[in-house]
Amino acid sequence: MVKFICRAFGLAILIPVLSISSAAQAGVCTAQDGASVEVRLIDPAPRVVTSSSLKQINSKAKAHGLLKRGNLVLGLTQSEVETSMNIRYRGFNQGGRICLNVYRVEARFGHSRLNIQMPREYARGSCQYKTVLKHEMEHVRVNREGVRKYASTLKRELEKALARFNPRQVANMKTGQAQAQRILKKVVKSVTTRFHKEIDAQHALIDKPGGPYDASGACRSW
Repeated sequence: MVKFICRAFGLAILIPVLSISSAAQAGVCTAQDGASVEVRLIDPAPRVVTSSSLKQINSKAKAHGLLKRGNLVLGLTQSEVETSMNIRYRGFNQGGRICLNVYRVEARFGHSRLNIQMPREYARGSCQYKTVLKHEMEHVRVNREGVRKYASTLKRELEKALARFNPRQVANMKTGQAQAQRILKKVVKSVTTRFHKEIDAQHALIDKPGGPYDASGACRSW
């Protein structure tokens, strides 16, 4: 059995606002240079931890609702997903209108932690150790492939949202920035929700009894 995903969704918004410029022509806010979006992928290699006993690992699994009645958890993959975002704005006056343009977004997406908990009772190189590690590495693969896929998705979705937002006529700069933050936060939440839904389904297949990664009968003795 295997996963414990701590979903850390903290949106740190940096607002080093504003450069104000004037434009002579009247009319709606005219297009500025396109926004630059950078999504930094956080994708560390997994760390194998052998400090916990089998009993302790099962207690952790039970605390997070991963232990089914009558089952024994042989290992645990723990991941913590980090999402953060900095937004930079530029304001300008155009024909008496206050206009806002988001000109740069810097985001981070990926694993701040990716650990495999192996029971200390299983000696390295033993059948038990190799069988459990193989199973856990499938969970790691799902996690890592997932963050790589959705880091690209996040960049694409942020770019689409900014193309629709920029430039925006606003009542004042403060409310304009709040509008931009709400829209971009909504994008991040949507992408992370899709990410978790997809990888949760894949984890369930890995843990399915009788599946290709079921450890039952793999070793003579546990």
